[in-house]
Amino acid sequence: MKLLFNHKYKTISGWIFYLTIPIALYAFITSKFDDFLVVKVYPLFSFRKTISTAGTENVIGSDGFQWIGNGLVNEILISVIIIAGIINSFSKERYEDELIGKLSTESLTLSLYVNYGILLLANFLIYELTFIYVLVFNLIGILLFFNLIFKYRLYKHYKG
Repeated sequence: MKLLFNHKYKTISGWIFYLTIPIALYAFITSKFDDFLVVKVYPLFSFRKTISTAGTENVIGSDGFQWIGNGLVNEILISVIIIAGIINSFSKERYEDELIGKLSTESLTLSLYVNYGILLLANFLIYELTFIYVLVFNLIGILLFFNLIFKYRLYKHYKG
């Protein structure tokens, strides 16, 4: 297929993809890098809300269309994961033939089914701002599921 990347990019992009995922999860879970690489950005939409408790006041308002300070670690990590995942997922195999193309197409279809099944389940079980996190993980989930399913099917094909 003409739309696939050269197979020489598959190894390095795979290493970057699989090593960046745990780093990004650590950065996301711990929030230790929120104050790192803080730069002024111009968001189109940004909503700020503080939950009120006794003795505090609500802060409700939009930060959209004005310069704000934001740590770029999460954005950089997600960009690296997506770019490396796309290159890894859509690079040719060393020996590409019709069977490999068929396995790739079936793996992509199955990964979409799995990913959207998880999204439908999360739609009924996860609410409010936490659902946005599920959507971000779904960006990575399609690529991750595709890679895992495709590599498993290739392993079965060559060993079986």
